[in-house]
Amino acid sequence: MPREDQTEKATPKRRGESREKGQVARSADLSSAAVFLALVVVLHLYFSRSINAFGSLIRLQFGAAATLGDPTITSVWRLFLEAGMVLGPMMLMVLAVAMIVGVVANVAQLGLLFSGQVLVPQFSRINPLAGFQRLFSRTVAVNLAKQAIKLLAVGFLVWGSLYGQLDRFAELGQMSPEDVLRFIEGLAYGIGWRFGLLLLVLGFADYAYQRWEFERNIRMTKQEVKDEARQSEGDPLIKGKVRQKMREASRRRMMAAVPKATVVVTNPTHFAVALTWDEIKMDAPVVSAKGADLVAKRIREIAAEHGVPVMENPPLARQLYDKVPLDQPIPPNLYTAVAEVIAFVYKLKHRTIA
Repeated sequence: MPREDQTEKATPKRRGESREKGQVARSADLSSAAVFLALVVVLHLYFSRSINAFGSLIRLQFGAAATLGDPTITSVWRLFLEAGMVLGPMMLMVLAVAMIVGVVANVAQLGLLFSGQVLVPQFSRINPLAGFQRLFSRTVAVNLAKQAIKLLAVGFLVWGSLYGQLDRFAELGQMSPEDVLRFIEGLAYGIGWRFGLLLLVLGFADYAYQRWEFERNIRMTKQEVKDEARQSEGDPLIKGKVRQKMREASRRRMMAAVPKATVVVTNPTHFAVALTWDEIKMDAPVVSAKGADLVAKRIREIAAEHGVPVMENPPLARQLYDKVPLDQPIPPNLYTAVAEVIAFVYKLKHRTIA
């Protein structure tokens, strides 16, 4: 039963832990309904063949008994073997169908799941107080409702099927034993497949309820979500300090590159972008430093201290700041504008662009 403060959906980690413990949404009613319906259909399809086999078996056994004489262990064992040769394949087929359908129904609900923790004894299950509390739980009420529906459904289906065949019952005395068996089988099959379909519908409804109940039970509190995030991703305070130190280190490296820059293009007050150009080593000028407001002011100050030319070109400064990442060359569409700035700088230094 979840607490009132468990308001958050379960995280993937919590779901994985629940699955490892064998705590999953599963409807035993759905699996049982699938097996029951499959057996009803298989037994109906196999009935004609089985009734002939039963007839042959009975004739064989009575014939053998007439010539048996005094029974011995060997002769009786031979009769059992002969009966097993007839009944064995049918029983094996029924068991195989039940097993396959049961496995498929469970795998469809759970996937492939192997958990040894469900085998570990839990003394809480034999706690008298906990057991008494479970008597008045929602799960018990739901199970009682399901059983009541099943009981009423069986009664209704049996009554409806028998009531519709009352005329045939009067004719049973005139039928051959084989026809009587076929009549009873048809009646049982009609009740069985209808009841199986009803169980299947109830099974799907129960599966939906089990999923809802499971999601409800594994919900987490806000604190549990925070604790899990802290464990898996680290303390947010520590991560924030690490990111701050990384930003400071990156800024120091960037400021160290300003004295080596070729030119600093400014807004003139809001943005500053330092460009470095080496005609021998580079294919295009590189943005070696950039910043806004206080960072831009510091870039201008360092440039002035080291004699790096500062050029005011607001449109170019804004484009370089917005579109070119740090330590990346400028895009081709800015070649012309940047070349004009660098050419002007070189003219001031009495140099030419190679």
